[in-house]
Amino acid sequence: MNEINPYSAPQSEVFEPQVGSDQFKDLDFKQFKKLYYRSCNVNAITFLLVLGLAALVLAAWFVDPDGDVPKGVFIGLAAFYASAAFGLFKRTSWGRVSGIIVCIISLISVPIGTAIGAFGLFAFFGAPQLFGPNRVTHASLKTEFKLRKASRKKG
Repeated sequence: MNEINPYSAPQSEVFEPQVGSDQFKDLDFKQFKKLYYRSCNVNAITFLLVLGLAALVLAAWFVDPDGDVPKGVFIGLAAFYASAAFGLFKRTSWGRVSGIIVCIISLISVPIGTAIGAFGLFAFFGAPQLFGPNRVTHASLKTEFKLRKASRKKG
């Protein structure tokens, strides 16, 4: 009587997805959420830095050669912003340092630059593990965040 019933419901093993990888096992949901949002903040600061780079390039293009500010100042700042944006995009440790410097420089321009600078400093000082050779990638944070969020809705 070990025959298989062809009319029975299909049998399969259901595997629950493992919530939490080994990389983030020591963080509770609140700490992990802070880290994920700081990673999003770094991405936003990088985007704003690229916009600032475009503004500096346009300013260097249209600056009056006989004006108060020499064209070289705009070109030098644009080169620094470009290197900082590249470092932040790649999430290198020197990119973090240059991002902090750019945020400190932007604190001077009141009110929008001050808000962006404070926003960036908060992100850079709050999550140093997002930068360097042993960094946590944004893609892994995003995947883990979705898993944890789904498991919290279930439970």
